This record gives sequence, structure tokens and C-alpha cells, in this order.
Amino acid sequence: MHDDAQGPATGHHGCDCTEAADAPCAEGLSRYRAAVIKGCLPRATAPRCLVRLGLLTPPPDDPGVLVPVSPNVAESELLQPVREQLDARQEQLRSISSGFSPVHAIYRAARRESQDWLTAVDGADAVSALLEQAVRDCRAELLTSLPDPVLVTSGVTHRALYPHAARTHAAQWRRIQDIERAGGRVRTLHQLTGHLVLCDRSVAYLFGQGSGAVEIRHPSVVAHLTAVFEDAWERARPVAEPSAARTREPLIVDEVRRTVMKLLVSGLTDDAIARRIGVSRRTVAAHVAEMSRELGSHSRAQLGYLIARSEPEL
Repeated sequence: MHDDAQGPATGHHGCDCTEAADAPCAEGLSRYRAAVIKGCLPRATAPRCLVRLGLLTPPPDDPGVLVPVSPNVAESELLQPVREQLDARQEQLRSISSGFSPVHAIYRAARRESQDWLTAVDGADAVSALLEQAVRDCRAELLTSLPDPVLVTSGVTHRALYPHAARTHAAQWRRIQDIERAGGRVRTLHQLTGHLVLCDRSVAYLFGQGSGAVEIRHPSVVAHLTAVFEDAWERARPVAEPSAARTREPLIVDEVRRTVMKLLVSGLTDDAIARRIGVSRRTVAAHVAEMSRELGSHSRAQLGYLIARSEPEL
């Protein structure tokens, strides 16, 4: 039974594996095969790797030999403490994650109450994407003031405000028609300031004259902007039905003219007035020229004086 015992009784019989190895060396594999075939190996010549990995073990009746152990059993014995360590680590991970859940909630709430209620967005592409996302996120109500044309999904009510000048501006009139055909309602006002989008009365988007925008989620600020919109909506005039012919309504034109007068008296330039009421600079210049002819003015300063004298209620 022990006729294969060769070499010095060093306990490794030519084994060149290291103590840290997680698998038998080539000599160990060869000796393990012999042990499986013969049923045992002399203890003195057994490779250290086989003993360390639990692939050889002493029988209870013969301390001088080592018998082979099934690799399934040896592997299971080696992996058991590793599994226990992993289980302990997993439990530690779950415990840490669970303990941090309320911390995350407090942090998010605090951030919303402090600086996260306002997010700035720069760049034309980013602003366009922000507007599209805002419309998609609406579930019940969309309020817009001077927006680009946006069509909402079914089930969302849409109210839009435009300046009176949009009634005589071809491109803007087409936008109004698109909104009303989609089921929205549009009104116009003599003067609007800024581009505003309100979604479900919970988030507001302010779009600047350039390529920037801000997203606002502070409840008090959103409520204030909603109230501003509602006030403007009550003062605004409904537009004609989309199928009706577009006409220069005298009352509307008169309101635009009076707004130009008021802003001119305030000292605004034609460019500033055009931006304020949503018309082209050429339209403002035409109004100014017409008023100059009517009042006999020879300068802008004189025109402002004459308007203020003739229209004291401005």
C-alpha cells in the first residue's frame, strides 16, 4: 500500500507551490491522482498544497498515511468561512444602506429648501430640451407666456398668453392657431414680460431673452408666478377662433399704440419697446413715426413731452 513512498521525508516531495496558492501545483495534482488511485499517500511525502487545501486528510486508524478527500468536500470546507465573511459583509452593507435612508431623505428635502429649488440652464440646445421635457412632464395643466409653440399630450389643459401684437404677426399667429387646434386656449395682452412656463403649478421655467433659462421648484415662488399668470389671464382678451380670418382689430391696435406711447415716455428705446411688447423694431418705429406726424414732433424728446401732455393718464 505504501510502495510509492519515495524521496526524503520532507513533507513536500518536490512540491514547488507557495503557502498562498489557492490551487494545487503540478506536482500536487499528480500526487493527488496517485492517492485517489491507490487510496492513500505516505504522510511524509504528501505535498503541502494538498494538505493545506484539505484534499488529503489522516484516517483515524493510521497516522502514517493521508487519504484523498473528495474535491467537492474539500472545496466546500474552504469556501465555508469565505461565504460566512461575505454574508457578514452583505448584512453590514444592508445595515449601512438602511441606516442612511433617512439621511438621504433629509438631505434631499434640505437641498430643495435651500439651493436646489433653482437650477440654471445655459445654451440654446439645452434650453430647448428643457422646454420639451417640461411639457412632457405635465400631467394636468400647462400655463405658458410667450412660449415657443408647444403641443401638450391628451388630458393636459393648456392656456397660453401672447402680446396683442401677435394677432398681426404671421408667424406668431400660426403658433396661436396650432395651440388652439390642439385644444388649448390663447389670450393676448397689451404687454408681457418674459417667457414663462408653469407645469402643474409645481414647477416653473423662466426663459431669458438670450439662451439661458432657470427651473424653479420652490413652492412659494411657483405659487407667486402662477398668481401673476392668472392675473394677466384675467386682463387678457381671447383670440378669434382659429378658422376666423386674422384682422387688425382696432381696439387691439389702439392698445398696442398706447403701450408704445407709455414706454416711449418712460425713456425706452425702440429696441427695448419691441422686446417688451413682442413686436419687431420696425413696427415700433412705424408707430413712433406716425405719432410724430400727428403731434408735429421734430425730435424724440419733444415727442415724449407732447405725448405726456396730451395723454396725462398714461
